Amino acid sequence: MISFKILPIEEIQVEVLKEKGNIQNFPKNIDFPFPERYKKLVTLIKTTEISSEAILYNAVEAENENKEFILPDYWCFAGNGQGDRWFLDRNGDAFFYDHDYDEKLEPMNISFEQWLQMAFIVQQLDLYLDEHNEVSEPVRQKFYKALNAIHPGLSKVYPFTV
Repeated sequence: MISFKILPIEEIQVEVLKEKGNIQNFPKNIDFPFPERYKKLVTLIKTTEISSEAILYNAVEAENENKEFILPDYWCFAGNGQGDRWFLDRNGDAFFYDHDYDEKLEPMNISFEQWLQMAFIVQQLDLYLDEHNEVSEPVRQKFYKALNAIHPGLSKVYPFTV
């Protein structure tokens, strides 16, 4: 049986920084209040697939993604490879954009750091699925419990079926 582990942000940062790329800066004309940890990470990495639902864009790719979305109060920072996107608002809160239902962004009620923790919980589920080909109800409940340990109610707004 799997035990989902919520990784500390420092451990996540070390893991993400393994995908070091060329140092990139955001253009000076971008006026957005990025969370410091976000800005530090994405200027140092290549675009990195953390899990099946979380591909963290490097600074250049994020800038290119944001040219597609003209949402001045939001910044697209990640996707999932299937057209869905993850956004930050000016307060540093994460939102989900489902490309099939593009009416609005869905609030996740988590910060960028909590989003990273969620992405690594999903990574653990991905590894479990690779080995077992299905998710039993007890594993599903442990997954949702881990999400709720990151932020109460996160399992209720998590946009994917497990």
